[in-house]
Amino acid sequence: MISRLQSRILPRLIHLQNPQRFFNDEGCEHELFYLKNNKLNIDERDGFITPEIPKISNIGSPSFRSESNFIVDENGYVNVYTDGACISNGMANPKAGIGVWFGDHHSLNVSQPIVGRSTCNVAEIMAVTEAARQAKKAGVKKLKINTDSQFLIKCVTEWMKKWKIGGWKTAKKKPVINKEELIELESALSSLEVTWAHVSSHSGIHGNEMAHLLAKEGICKIKEEISS
Repeated sequence: MISRLQSRILPRLIHLQNPQRFFNDEGCEHELFYLKNNKLNIDERDGFITPEIPKISNIGSPSFRSESNFIVDENGYVNVYTDGACISNGMANPKAGIGVWFGDHHSLNVSQPIVGRSTCNVAEIMAVTEAARQAKKAGVKKLKINTDSQFLIKCVTEWMKKWKIGGWKTAKKKPVINKEELIELESALSSLEVTWAHVSSHSGIHGNEMAHLLAKEGICKIKEEISS
């Protein structure tokens, strides 16, 4: 059986056989739905609920658990997975949340709503900012940030240096939209030895899937506050 939500949109989507992706004006990739084994799966990034949690796998470099229950890679970097989620991104009344995952049931995991300007990219940036703060609080010196946001990685590793030289203007001489959030991120990352890893979203990587769920829970907290 399918839910009422699925039954409403299934007639319009049934002809599609592969994941459908698009990029909105924030440069944020969305995956709305895909058909697999004749079952409709709907992703929440645009407000829909995924009925099935994908099959989880552990992908990446060899790692081990530290005494603090961190996942540490062979080079001594503590792994953290971050994600941001936003519904109604770029439209009226957006709601966003962040997810930070250090490990299953880890005390430093974070699920929070965003207060203020809410977009997908703001959420991605703020998720890493919070991850860095949590890591420093725990005395972590070397942090490996795993994110599915190429935009975020390019901001930090390539574009910010150019934007600073150009007075925080883009190549088109327009103000950098996320300037304040990026400055806050840079401050949070200071004193940490950081390495970045891009991971594919919705591909069964356990840390990424868990960070995404935490980000979605952050959005739900906004809804709970509104209803209470």
